[in-house]
Amino acid sequence: MVGFLAPGGPDQQVNGQRYVPDLMPTPGKVAVRCRRIWSEQADVLADESRYDWPKIKQRWRREWKRNPKYRTADPRIFLEKSPANVLRATMLQTHFPKSTFVLMQRNPYAVAEGINRRTKIPLGRCVQHWIRCAEQQIRNESVLESVTRFNYEDLSERPEICRERLVKLLPAIDDIDLQKEVSVQSIEGKVRRPIINYNQQQIERLSPADIAEINAHLATVPEVMAYFGYPVLTS
Repeated sequence: MVGFLAPGGPDQQVNGQRYVPDLMPTPGKVAVRCRRIWSEQADVLADESRYDWPKIKQRWRREWKRNPKYRTADPRIFLEKSPANVLRATMLQTHFPKSTFVLMQRNPYAVAEGINRRTKIPLGRCVQHWIRCAEQQIRNESVLESVTRFNYEDLSERPEICRERLVKLLPAIDDIDLQKEVSVQSIEGKVRRPIINYNQQQIERLSPADIAEINAHLATVPEVMAYFGYPVLTS
């Protein structure tokens, strides 16, 4: 598997949108303080007229070839994981006809807490971002041709199940290891370890008032919570 070449080394992947900010709208450029709640600018990010796909593809191929693994990877599978691809999925399917998609979701309470802690953006806006993304992922799952879905909780606690789904979708990655140690930016700072479920630690940081506020927003989308199997917490 080959991703973009990052300054820290060939095993550190970066978002492809970083290389084409002049050719597509990106969260950091669209609006002030929108980078982590980019779904607020969905009208812009999902507007295909703002994308120059021929040039994007050309530049991405150039950057992919800079990865030291490019020459030795067999098969050569390119990975692109910009978060706002949630809104670009159908565009990517159109312009990369052989593309395969992995849709991921995480507990809304942990997501809202993490965004709020890092950015001080009000919890209400944070959970609304989760709702918009979750709704879009449901739509994506219904229209993408080669797709699988699993959540953060499965990835961290039941990695072998996720591995089976990935290999079934894309047999060429049958050597993938989801339990190896990786460098991550977590609630404990930057650490190197296997993927760990931090939901409980993050949810414990929320006050009863915080949970009540999040619940007020989630109460408007019970079908979304049910779709992903997330329970409503009591405050």
